Amino acid sequence: MRDDGTTQVVTSGGLRFDDAPVEARIGRHTYRIPAHYFYDQMGPTFQGDVSLRLQWPDLTPMPPGRTRESSFLERMAAVSYAIYYVDRLDIRESMRRGYSNAAMPKDTLDYRDPENRLDLRIPQPEAMGLIRYDLDPVLDADYARAWEAENGRPVKIRPGWRKDWYIAHDEMGEVVTFIKCDTDEISDGLIVRGRELLDNENPQDRRVARCAHFMILPEERLSVRISYVRVLLPEWNRIEGALKDILARTRLD
Repeated sequence: MRDDGTTQVVTSGGLRFDDAPVEARIGRHTYRIPAHYFYDQMGPTFQGDVSLRLQWPDLTPMPPGRTRESSFLERMAAVSYAIYYVDRLDIRESMRRGYSNAAMPKDTLDYRDPENRLDLRIPQPEAMGLIRYDLDPVLDADYARAWEAENGRPVKIRPGWRKDWYIAHDEMGEVVTFIKCDTDEISDGLIVRGRELLDNENPQDRRVARCAHFMILPEERLSVRISYVRVLLPEWNRIEGALKDILARTRLD
């Protein structure tokens, strides 16, 4: 919506797009979010699911209808948010289940997998406001031997399956941010130069490393999955703040 209160309307691919506010119910609260903030630039899905898309570096939405015609680099600069209300499980427990094997029986081999357990990873010095937790090579080798003994064949690790883990805690020591990024096995594929995102002219391969970023908003009981390219990881705090600002500005009740 323009500063004078009028609505911007465009037609793309036979579809109508505008920036008029759209009501979205997320858990206990209702929000009026401009349509072009949504991932499809229209609004919630028919099931009521809410996904948003912002563009780095300003972390603002593209103009109405523009995402359908975005370039490769514009797609790479997209930061997408999928927002969920957690009602049947403690919100902090929902986060814990993402970085542990707590839901698995403790007498199973899968429970012992050090790849998926924060308590078995090795913390590194804090950087960017995050603590990276590395896979323990000794425990990983022990698990691989046990897996081979139980299954009769060696563990086969698919390319890109391993992830680097990054964690941020709140003042009570609880995990409120959990980020999993592709390891150096996959090249960045892109370069950040000032406020520009550029294609890497000499990549290791044509893949682009990405991050899956999980955050919780305990007071609202919201769980959020965020997706972006790995070169934007240093912006993780701004990325979270942009969503918090949108929710605070658009909340009706």
